[in-house]
Amino acid sequence: MKILIVVMGLLAWIGCHDESKVLNEEVFEADATWVNMLAADGCSWHFSVVSGDSTLSFIPDEGSQQKIDKELGKLTDYYSFTDVHLKYSKTGNKGTILCGWGKHATYDEIKVIDIHKK
Repeated sequence: MKILIVVMGLLAWIGCHDESKVLNEEVFEADATWVNMLAADGCSWHFSVVSGDSTLSFIPDEGSQQKIDKELGKLTDYYSFTDVHLKYSKTGNKGTILCGWGKHATYDEIKVIDIHKK
């Protein structure tokens, strides 16, 4: 009987244990711009975040694209600037996007936690 109680207690503890990775990651909040300048020989969809004297560029991971499309709509323009408020965490990965003249740019990849159009 004691073994059954211990096993049930362990199962209850495992079932209630939250292993959310976002809690362990550093979460950033910033005003950003969802940008596509491909038509002007710039780069395809990415986020531009002004930080001090520089502008940082990030691309969303695959899972974040659905959140972006839900909040901003599926954008198909080749030249667009949309101001957003962004809550994100860095994934530690790099991603590549298409730029003008057939070139590619490599930016840090982020996981979008929350996004709102300004």
